[in-house]
Parts: sequence; structure tokens; C-alpha cells
Amino acid sequence: MRKSLFFIFIFGFLTTSSHAISYDEEQLYRSVNMSGHVFVVSEWLPKENCEEELWDFFKELMTLTKKNESDCIRAHATRQILHPGAPGKSKYKIVLLQEYLDIKAFDAHCQADYVKSAFKKYIEDEETSIIEDWCCRLFSEDE
Repeated sequence: MRKSLFFIFIFGFLTTSSHAISYDEEQLYRSVNMSGHVFVVSEWLPKENCEEELWDFFKELMTLTKKNESDCIRAHATRQILHPGAPGKSKYKIVLLQEYLDIKAFDAHCQADYVKSAFKKYIEDEETSIIEDWCCRLFSEDE
């Protein structure tokens, strides 16, 4: 009896420890370990003498985003701080860090009237633009 229980234990251990897992087990793993959240890193280089205006605008935009978008988990306007343990330096002066419940929430953010009007005013319109350069990237914990 002991030998058969030991064999069942070892067999169970080996089959559940192998790299080949079932689709259901994979979905369970993902639901426990992966959030489905979308992380946004957007970097902004203001035109000369426009950094404070852009900083104030982005702080207000992040406040509006958190207030109006229930699926926005986090929204922060940040600036780099100098530290000897992090010697890298970017040309971008302001970085927005945002987290959304999913890609649909990010799409909704992009379609919000206050985001679209700000994009037109601060980026697209040559007369009112205060942005020299920018970059936006999305990240996920999921595969």
C-alpha cells in the first residue's frame, strides 16, 4: 500500500510539474498571475521655454483622467530625478505613467474629449504646439 501511494504521489508530482500543462491550467495560471492591465509610458520633450506650461498641463490632465475614467487605475506626471544608482539620462523632460484595466480602457482614454482636444492643441496645431518630440509605448504583464 505504501509503495503504491508513493508511486501515485511521484506520478502526480511529475505530471503536474512538467512543462506541458493543459489549456485550462494555463488559463487558470494567467488569471492568477496576469492582470490584463495595460501600462502606458509616454515621454515628452517640450519646446524651448515651454517645460513649465507642459508640466502644469500634464498634471491637470492626469487629474482629469483619474477623476473621469473609472478604468484608469493610475495616472502620474513625472520628471526624472538624479541619483547615482540610476545614471541614465533621457532627452525627454516629462514622463506620463498610466495603468488601465485593459486595452479598451486605454482606447476610451484616447477618445475622451479632453484628451483629443489637448492632442490637437499641444501637438498637432503648429501655432499652439508646445511639444518638440514625444513617444508613447504600451506594456502588458501578459504574454
